[in-house]
Amino acid sequence: MRIITIAARKGGSGKSTIAASLAAAAHQAGEGVVVLDLDPQKSLAEWYERRELGGVRYQARDGASLAELLPKLRADRATTLVVIDTQGDFNTDVTAALRVSDLCLIPVRASVLDVTAVTRTVEALRTLGRRYAFVLSQIMPSSPARAEEAAEALVKSGPLAPVIVASRADYQDAMLEGMGVTEYAPTGKAAGEMRELWMWTKAELAR
Repeated sequence: MRIITIAARKGGSGKSTIAASLAAAAHQAGEGVVVLDLDPQKSLAEWYERRELGGVRYQARDGASLAELLPKLRADRATTLVVIDTQGDFNTDVTAALRVSDLCLIPVRASVLDVTAVTRTVEALRTLGRRYAFVLSQIMPSSPARAEEAAEALVKSGPLAPVIVASRADYQDAMLEGMGVTEYAPTGKAAGEMRELWMWTKAELAR
Protein backbone atom coordinates (compact mmCIF):
# COMPACT_ATOMS: atom_id res chain seq x y z
CA MET A 1 0.00 0.00 0.00
CA ARG A 2 1.25 3.46 -0.90
CA ILE A 3 0.14 6.80 0.56
CA ILE A 4 -0.14 10.08 -1.34
CA THR A 5 -0.89 13.30 0.52
CA ILE A 6 -2.17 16.35 -1.33
CA ALA A 7 -1.03 19.39 0.66
CA ALA A 8 -0.50 23.11 0.25
CA ARG A 9 -0.49 25.83 2.85
CA LYS A 10 -2.46 28.20 0.62
CA GLY A 11 -6.13 27.42 -0.01
CA GLY A 12 -7.72 27.44 -3.44
CA SER A 13 -4.91 25.55 -5.13
CA GLY A 14 -7.15 22.71 -6.31
CA LYS A 15 -6.16 20.09 -3.73
CA SER A 16 -9.57 18.42 -3.45
CA THR A 17 -10.14 18.46 -7.21
CA ILE A 18 -6.78 16.81 -7.83
CA ALA A 19 -7.33 14.32 -5.01
CA ALA A 20 -10.69 13.23 -6.41
CA SER A 21 -9.59 12.95 -10.03
CA LEU A 22 -6.25 11.32 -9.20
CA ALA A 23 -8.04 8.75 -7.03
CA ALA A 24 -10.50 7.97 -9.84
CA ALA A 25 -7.72 7.70 -12.43
CA ALA A 26 -5.77 5.34 -10.18
CA HIS A 27 -8.89 3.22 -9.62
CA GLN A 28 -9.50 2.98 -13.35
CA ALA A 29 -5.88 1.85 -13.73
CA GLY A 30 -6.47 -1.04 -11.34
CA GLU A 31 -5.62 0.37 -7.91
CA GLY A 32 -7.70 -0.28 -4.81
CA VAL A 33 -8.18 3.31 -3.65
CA VAL A 34 -9.22 4.82 -0.34
CA VAL A 35 -9.58 8.60 -0.04
CA LEU A 36 -9.04 10.05 3.44
CA ASP A 37 -10.48 13.53 3.95
CA LEU A 38 -8.68 15.59 6.59
CA ASP A 39 -10.04 18.91 5.33
CA PRO A 40 -12.66 20.43 7.69
CA GLN A 41 -14.39 21.96 4.66
CA LYS A 42 -15.18 18.38 3.54
CA SER A 43 -15.26 19.18 -0.17
CA LEU A 44 -14.63 15.51 -0.88
CA ALA A 45 -17.50 14.47 1.38
CA GLU A 46 -19.89 16.43 -0.82
CA TRP A 47 -18.22 14.94 -3.90
CA TYR A 48 -18.58 11.41 -2.53
CA GLU A 49 -22.22 11.92 -1.55
CA ARG A 50 -22.95 12.75 -5.20
CA ARG A 51 -20.93 9.81 -6.46
CA GLU A 52 -22.91 6.99 -8.06
CA LEU A 53 -19.91 5.07 -9.39
CA GLY A 54 -18.17 2.50 -7.20
CA GLY A 55 -14.53 1.66 -6.79
CA VAL A 56 -13.22 4.56 -4.72
CA ARG A 57 -13.80 4.36 -0.98
CA TYR A 58 -14.01 7.43 1.25
CA GLN A 59 -13.48 8.17 4.94
CA ALA A 60 -13.46 11.47 6.85
CA ARG A 61 -10.65 11.48 9.38
CA ASP A 62 -8.37 13.65 11.46
CA GLY A 63 -4.65 13.40 12.01
CA ALA A 64 -4.98 11.72 15.40
CA SER A 65 -6.82 8.72 13.92
CA LEU A 66 -4.32 8.01 11.12
CA ALA A 67 -1.99 5.93 13.31
CA GLU A 68 -4.89 3.63 14.21
CA LEU A 69 -6.44 3.45 10.73
CA LEU A 70 -3.45 2.88 8.46
CA PRO A 71 -2.44 -0.54 9.84
CA LYS A 72 -6.01 -1.70 9.22
CA LEU A 73 -5.86 -0.48 5.63
CA ARG A 74 -2.47 -2.15 5.14
CA ALA A 75 -3.97 -5.42 6.34
CA ASP A 76 -6.74 -5.08 3.75
CA ARG A 77 -5.28 -6.58 0.59
CA ALA A 78 -7.88 -4.77 -1.50
CA THR A 79 -6.30 -1.42 -0.60
CA THR A 80 -3.23 -0.54 -2.65
CA LEU A 81 -3.40 3.25 -2.60
CA VAL A 82 -4.47 5.87 -0.05
CA VAL A 83 -4.99 9.47 -1.15
CA ILE A 84 -5.12 11.99 1.70
CA ASP A 85 -6.68 15.43 1.14
CA THR A 86 -5.67 18.13 3.63
CA GLN A 87 -6.78 21.63 4.47
CA GLY A 88 -5.15 24.80 3.18
CA ASP A 89 -3.23 25.41 6.38
CA PHE A 90 -0.36 23.94 8.36
CA ASN A 91 -1.34 22.23 11.61
CA THR A 92 -1.02 18.93 13.49
CA ASP A 93 -3.44 17.12 11.16
CA VAL A 94 -1.46 18.11 8.08
CA THR A 95 1.81 17.18 9.79
CA ALA A 96 0.39 13.76 10.67
CA ALA A 97 -0.56 13.20 7.03
CA LEU A 98 2.83 14.32 5.75
CA ARG A 99 4.59 12.06 8.24
CA VAL A 100 2.98 8.88 6.85
CA SER A 101 3.21 9.80 3.16
CA ASP A 102 5.27 7.99 0.57
CA LEU A 103 4.86 11.01 -1.69
CA CYS A 104 3.37 14.45 -1.14
CA LEU A 105 1.96 16.37 -4.10
CA ILE A 106 1.87 20.14 -3.64
CA PRO A 107 -0.52 21.91 -6.04
CA VAL A 108 0.64 25.43 -6.83
CA ARG A 109 -1.04 28.11 -8.91
CA ALA A 110 1.09 30.30 -11.18
CA SER A 111 1.19 33.38 -8.96
CA VAL A 112 3.93 34.92 -6.86
CA LEU A 113 1.86 34.56 -3.67
CA ASP A 114 1.21 30.87 -4.26
CA VAL A 115 4.80 30.06 -5.19
CA THR A 116 6.05 31.89 -2.10
CA ALA A 117 3.51 30.17 0.18
CA VAL A 118 4.91 26.69 -0.46
CA THR A 119 8.08 27.44 1.52
CA ARG A 120 6.73 26.35 4.90
CA THR A 121 5.30 23.11 3.52
CA VAL A 122 8.63 22.28 1.85
CA GLU A 123 10.54 23.01 5.06
CA ALA A 124 8.28 20.63 6.98
CA LEU A 125 8.66 17.88 4.37
CA ARG A 126 12.43 18.20 4.45
CA THR A 127 12.42 18.06 8.25
CA LEU A 128 10.26 14.93 8.15
CA GLY A 129 12.35 13.42 5.39
CA ARG A 130 9.37 12.89 3.10
CA ARG A 131 9.42 12.91 -0.68
CA TYR A 132 7.44 15.59 -2.48
CA ALA A 133 6.80 17.20 -5.85
CA PHE A 134 5.08 20.36 -7.00
CA VAL A 135 2.15 20.22 -9.42
CA LEU A 136 1.29 23.35 -11.37
CA SER A 137 -2.47 23.67 -10.95
CA GLN A 138 -5.33 25.77 -12.32
CA ILE A 139 -3.14 27.09 -15.12
CA MET A 140 -4.90 29.10 -17.80
CA PRO A 141 -4.21 27.41 -21.15
CA SER A 142 -3.89 30.87 -22.71
CA SER A 143 -1.06 31.88 -20.32
CA PRO A 144 1.84 29.45 -20.88
CA ALA A 145 4.45 32.11 -20.09
CA ARG A 146 3.13 32.50 -16.56
CA ALA A 147 3.31 28.74 -16.04
CA GLU A 148 6.91 28.72 -17.27
CA GLU A 149 7.85 31.48 -14.83
CA ALA A 150 6.25 29.60 -11.93
CA ALA A 151 8.00 26.38 -12.97
CA GLU A 152 11.38 28.11 -13.03
CA ALA A 153 10.80 29.40 -9.50
CA LEU A 154 9.51 26.09 -8.13
CA VAL A 155 12.34 23.88 -9.39
CA LYS A 156 14.70 25.88 -7.19
CA SER A 157 12.86 24.46 -4.15
CA GLY A 158 12.22 20.89 -5.27
CA PRO A 159 11.06 18.50 -7.99
CA LEU A 160 8.23 19.49 -10.32
CA ALA A 161 5.80 17.00 -11.86
CA PRO A 162 6.05 17.17 -15.67
CA VAL A 163 2.27 17.61 -15.94
CA ILE A 164 0.34 20.87 -15.88
CA VAL A 165 -3.20 20.69 -14.50
CA ALA A 166 -4.99 23.38 -16.48
CA SER A 167 -8.06 25.36 -15.48
CA ARG A 168 -10.73 23.44 -17.38
CA ALA A 169 -14.49 23.21 -16.90
CA ASP A 170 -14.33 19.40 -16.99
CA TYR A 171 -12.66 19.31 -13.57
CA GLN A 172 -15.41 21.31 -11.89
CA ASP A 173 -18.19 19.55 -13.77
CA ALA A 174 -16.76 16.19 -12.73
CA MET A 175 -16.71 17.27 -9.07
CA LEU A 176 -20.37 18.29 -9.29
CA GLU A 177 -21.24 14.83 -10.65
CA GLY A 178 -19.24 12.95 -8.02
CA MET A 179 -16.76 11.72 -10.61
CA GLY A 180 -13.13 11.99 -11.48
CA VAL A 181 -12.42 13.85 -14.70
CA THR A 182 -11.30 10.62 -16.40
CA GLU A 183 -14.73 9.19 -15.66
CA TYR A 184 -16.69 12.30 -16.60
CA ALA A 185 -15.03 13.18 -19.91
CA PRO A 186 -12.62 10.34 -20.71
CA THR A 187 -11.52 11.71 -24.07
CA GLY A 188 -11.06 15.32 -22.93
CA LYS A 189 -7.82 17.22 -22.39
CA ALA A 190 -8.35 17.30 -18.62
CA ALA A 191 -8.66 13.52 -18.54
CA GLY A 192 -5.42 13.25 -20.47
CA GLU A 193 -3.68 15.48 -17.94
CA MET A 194 -4.91 13.44 -15.00
CA ARG A 195 -3.97 10.08 -16.54
CA GLU A 196 -0.51 11.47 -17.24
CA LEU A 197 -0.25 12.75 -13.66
CA TRP A 198 -1.26 9.36 -12.30
CA MET A 199 1.24 7.49 -14.47
CA TRP A 200 4.02 9.82 -13.38
CA THR A 201 2.96 9.52 -9.73
CA LYS A 202 2.83 5.74 -9.96
CA ALA A 203 6.36 5.67 -11.37
CA GLU A 204 7.55 7.95 -8.55
CA LEU A 205 5.96 5.70 -5.94
CA ALA A 206 7.76 2.70 -7.45
CA ARG A 207 11.19 4.34 -7.15
